[in-house]
Amino acid sequence: MNSGLFSIARSALLTHQTALQTISQNVANAETPGYSRQEAVLSATTPVRMPFGSVGTGVTVSTIIRKRDVLLDESFRSANTLAGDAGMRRDLLAQLESVFGEPTDAGMANALDQFWNSWSDLSSQPSSLAARAVVQQRGRQLGQLFNDYDTKLTTIRSSTLERLNNTVSRINALAAQVAELNVRIVGAESGGDTANDLRDTRDLKLDELSKIAGARAMARPNGSVSVTIGNSMLVEGDTAVPLSVQMERPTPLPATPLTDVPVRIRLGSSPDRLAPLAGELSAMVTVLNTEIPGARGRLDAMANQLVTAVNTVHRTGFTFANNAIPGVAAGNFFDPGTVAAPVTAASIRLDGVVAGNPQRIAASGNASGPTDNSVAQALSVLRGTENTVTWTGPGGSTETGSFIGFFRGLVTRLGIQTASATDDAAVAGNLTAQAELRRQSVSGVNTDEELVNMLRVQQSYQAATKMIRTAQEMLDTLLALA
Repeated sequence: MNSGLFSIARSALLTHQTALQTISQNVANAETPGYSRQEAVLSATTPVRMPFGSVGTGVTVSTIIRKRDVLLDESFRSANTLAGDAGMRRDLLAQLESVFGEPTDAGMANALDQFWNSWSDLSSQPSSLAARAVVQQRGRQLGQLFNDYDTKLTTIRSSTLERLNNTVSRINALAAQVAELNVRIVGAESGGDTANDLRDTRDLKLDELSKIAGARAMARPNGSVSVTIGNSMLVEGDTAVPLSVQMERPTPLPATPLTDVPVRIRLGSSPDRLAPLAGELSAMVTVLNTEIPGARGRLDAMANQLVTAVNTVHRTGFTFANNAIPGVAAGNFFDPGTVAAPVTAASIRLDGVVAGNPQRIAASGNASGPTDNSVAQALSVLRGTENTVTWTGPGGSTETGSFIGFFRGLVTRLGIQTASATDDAAVAGNLTAQAELRRQSVSGVNTDEELVNMLRVQQSYQAATKMIRTAQEMLDTLLALA
């Protein structure tokens, strides 16, 4: 009997020591990212059958469980995917919007106004060389601004493409780590134990994958997880399939080389693009394939059609060297480009003759009238002429307007998109935070609650020690009687 009491008390001491150790682990990792609260599950040991009935033999720790809710994990990762997409889209669109920086005195709207104003001033002084020099300078500044915008777009594209490559490398690294953790977890749990710490590490990787790639995890009976991205399998058991970034050059190649070659994400050796994309990956590919080409395409249309419109009017004019009559037919104001290399925002510049000599700028439309101002007036009228710029998007939709109206439409569109992405990011961020709070209510460590549990376990431990002392006293009494 006494030996039975000693055995029961000993099991209570060891079991509550383990429970206290689990509580200590929780408190120690209260601020550890990804840590899930653990709980020692106690159960009675197998009783001994006696003639008068069964007698208990003590207590043991049957398992140490990890407090985790799969549904809450899925809810968090779904919100985290939306937050990753919206946040990245907001950041990249804000960079695009900053290229134009409107409204500002150094922007395109002001440069266009000054350009048309210089033609109005020249129409008031058609014989003035100083007025022609101002027109030359305003035209050069306008062309340079187009060039600067194009350079900034190229810089954003390069940095975004580098960021995309780094993100894909990170996805591949995380996928490989999840596959490795699958192997370690399956091996550790093959004997019936639960690899809590390894599962926490794996869940942390899955959380990050959900944000940057919209990855979804499916638990398998053996303890491993399968991870899908788009409609394809990224991780299956101990195997991770790598992603890659490739340029998607059109076939056949266009006559004019593309500045913004579309990119695609491929999984393993699959010839098809990975779809649908989600998370930060989706935002970067969308900006690279749609937003940057759209902004550049609109700028190219503006530059090309500005050159065409101005040159068409300017070629109808005449210039008068030293007021010699008749005048000489004027040439192009801007460099007209070629069929193989049409004018774009990157290439717009003054015609070489006009750039070298402002006297070659025409104001008159009359070969015998050096004081005529019809050409300068016609060019100044282009300021508000409707339907001077037309751009057709990849989907076939057409945008048109005056030069200044078309540009303002471009800036307004970017501003609306950025504001929408900012709102989406705020909403998605709130949803993610709420999902994380719900998840932490189950898996997070509450130090106050752990301290209460510690006191409860401590009392049980002290009771077990008293049981041992009682059993010892009983044994001493029996020995004394003998």
